[in-house]
Amino acid sequence: MTAFTADICSASTEIIAAGSADSAAMVGAVAAALGPIGAIYLAAFAPAQANNLAGALCVGAVHAAIGAGTDASQAAIVAADSA
Repeated sequence: MTAFTADICSASTEIIAAGSADSAAMVGAVAAALGPIGAIYLAAFAPAQANNLAGALCVGAVHAAIGAGTDASQAAIVAADSA
């Protein structure tokens, strides 16, 4: 269980790091690259990008919660076995 917790917490850290991109900077870079012609695309891109990043952060949080739950389960098992 310890190895699983370490792996899932590591995955959480990696996912959160990937999802922590600066959305405003990304949209600004796309706007500069596309110019006024890409305004219609940008109107759809910005909310989609924000949703994608929010989803990545949620997945990272779920992985962290799984790691915490695994730690709690392991502690309960060890306590029961030690009793």
